[in-house]
Amino acid sequence: MKRFTAIGWGLLAIALLSSPVFAHRIEAALSVVEVNPTSGVLEVTHRLYAHDLEHALDLGPVGAGYFETPEGQVAIKAYCERQFFLGDRQGKALSLQFIGAELSGDLLYVYFEAGRYRGRDLTIDSNLLQDFTEAQVNQVNVRRAGKTVSARFQTGTPAKRMALP
Repeated sequence: MKRFTAIGWGLLAIALLSSPVFAHRIEAALSVVEVNPTSGVLEVTHRLYAHDLEHALDLGPVGAGYFETPEGQVAIKAYCERQFFLGDRQGKALSLQFIGAELSGDLLYVYFEAGRYRGRDLTIDSNLLQDFTEAQVNQVNVRRAGKTVSARFQTGTPAKRMALP
């Protein structure tokens, strides 16, 4: 009987820890910088956990739906502009145009464009959500013509120069 009780408690603990409440504990974001093959425009997409962004912006209990409001879109734009840098080879900032953001489940996709870029190298710095948690690790994939190069950014990682593949 005691053995069954210990096994039962163990199974209950596993079931509780695998519930959706504990499902998101990955402190990571993904950004993709891609040269559009048709237009040559540099496109930037950030994939963030909406719940983490709520905390980073200190929004309180507004809910992820806030990000789909006009005010939410303004907040997302300002935040990403502050926390993500895209520049040319010399580190001169490229002008990013905010396209918009959309929710998909618990993920928030944020879109920017930087216009046509003819250089071979980019300077990138991703500090997204690192103001919320120091454990945050951000991956940036740079893509062109079906090829990808990647870099990872942790708290304190300096900007990196990345060659377009």
